[in-house]
Amino acid sequence: MDDLRPASRLDIAAAAALLSEPARVSIVSALMDGQARPATELARIAGVSPSTGSEHLALLTRGGLLRVEQHGRHRYHRLASDAVARAFESLSLLTTRPVRSPSVDPGDAAFRRARTCYRHLAGELGVGLVDALLERRLVRRDGGRYVLTAAGHRTGAALGLVEETDGLLEGRACLDWTERRDHLAGPLGVGLTEGLLELGWVRRKPGTRALRVTVDGARGFRDAFGLSVEAG
Repeated sequence: MDDLRPASRLDIAAAAALLSEPARVSIVSALMDGQARPATELARIAGVSPSTGSEHLALLTRGGLLRVEQHGRHRYHRLASDAVARAFESLSLLTTRPVRSPSVDPGDAAFRRARTCYRHLAGELGVGLVDALLERRLVRRDGGRYVLTAAGHRTGAALGLVEETDGLLEGRACLDWTERRDHLAGPLGVGLTEGLLELGWVRRKPGTRALRVTVDGARGFRDAFGLSVEAG
């Protein structure tokens, strides 16, 4: 029989309590793009004063959701691990009403169209890319994993999205919060997203997880993957 000691339940309650405050949700959501940010920027995103923001950041750090990086005299905050990002995205799937904040708004067209889910591509573009990769047999699905095929490796290397010397690349299925279908996470998802950013096919929109597709990106997605997306 499972051990249901009160301490176990309290640990879960304590973790959940960290996300019971909208300002802390905004902070964690802002860091879901995988970048590190200073306290002043996160306080602004959360809509609170710098002192209140520092209190929220201290709670999230002590609770294991964030970690602090020191660069000279400056301190930056980022998510503590991939596990935190996965847990936050999973909780987002339970949302029954829109969240309104500068960093995350599922009703915003740009946010739904393309965004980062921690360090990988999400939104309409993210799930559309998975469909296109499967249709062209550039990846194959194996249970909850997506594995890059030999054809996918050649195509990715030709585009500069993967290295020619890379071995077997695979990722995992991640259920998209707004689209309720899979986008690609794990090493393969992260690698492809970083490659798309380096190619300039997508650009980050300041202050949000949303991405915009460039003119070159719209052409590239169409020519390489048969995926029709609008620039802008």
